[in-house]
Amino acid sequence: MIKQQSMSLTQKRQPLWWVGAMTRLYCKRIHGSHPMCSQCKALIEFEIQRVSQCTGNTEGIGCQKCTRQCYPDAIRLEINHIVRWAEPKMQWRKPILLARHLILELIH
Repeated sequence: MIKQQSMSLTQKRQPLWWVGAMTRLYCKRIHGSHPMCSQCKALIEFEIQRVSQCTGNTEGIGCQKCTRQCYPDAIRLEINHIVRWAEPKMQWRKPILLARHLILELIH
């Protein structure tokens, strides 16, 4: 009998705090709004909804290694743009979050 690992909701949401931190930094620097603008809030809410309804992560893999395409092209491009802009800046602005992210990547 093959034992399948199921990913708990907490494990699925771990990338959300990382993407949320990058989105907040992007919104603060690019959009100039300290509380997040409605566009960035909607993006994070969309991500939370997608991750909570995800059926593609039943094998314990993260979104980066998932073969299922669950984001529409426009939103995926927007997320990629935010990640490309914010990820290099996170090492200087949020080093503890970066360390946590890297450690969790190594564990999973």
